[in-house]
Amino acid sequence: MELSRPLSVITPTLDGDVLRVLALADADFTSGDIHRVLDGPSIRGIHNTLGRLTEQGIVSRRPAGRANLYRLNREHLAAPYVIGLARLRDELLDRLRSEVRAWPAPPLVGALFGSAARRDHSPQSDIDILLVRPDDASDDIWDDLADSLSALVTAWTGNDCRTLTFTQSQVQDRGANEPVLEDVVREGMAFHGDLQWLASAVKGRSAGRSPGRGKAS
Repeated sequence: MELSRPLSVITPTLDGDVLRVLALADADFTSGDIHRVLDGPSIRGIHNTLGRLTEQGIVSRRPAGRANLYRLNREHLAAPYVIGLARLRDELLDRLRSEVRAWPAPPLVGALFGSAARRDHSPQSDIDILLVRPDDASDDIWDDLADSLSALVTAWTGNDCRTLTFTQSQVQDRGANEPVLEDVVREGMAFHGDLQWLASAVKGRSAGRSPGRGKAS
């Protein structure tokens, strides 16, 4: 699937992109507003799409001076499903959070990063996950849990999942010299643990303190 365009699961057309914009904000949009958010499709294409969606009743339209204002009709029978599809990245984070909470040794930090956390994810993209393993966790148990999580993410999304694991000591000892950790701090989306602790380790400050647990859980 394409996390950047989650409604492409059911429609690859501009309709899905417009619905995503309207579903993620309970607000009015002009066609120009949507054009600026999407930054790609033509204004004419957006006008035509809004006309189709208004005809279906899933989008409401009201005049405002010389412009029209559009909003997702949240009373529509299809609205809960459109909103759910638009929020598939949040659903992924929620599922990851639930899974690792049940582990006998949860990660100190768990974060989604790479294209899945940015806006350039495609159906062919991997889903990259960082896990910081507690030093006292069993290697064998942890490896099995991480492998199982990767398999679950692939089943949930259809994308290959790459799980990158650092131990707590590795982060503390060399976090400031690991570019991939800088990427996680800059663009990652935490689903478990304290991303601020990771940021401190990467910046070489206060890396020796124990991470707080649960701030992203």
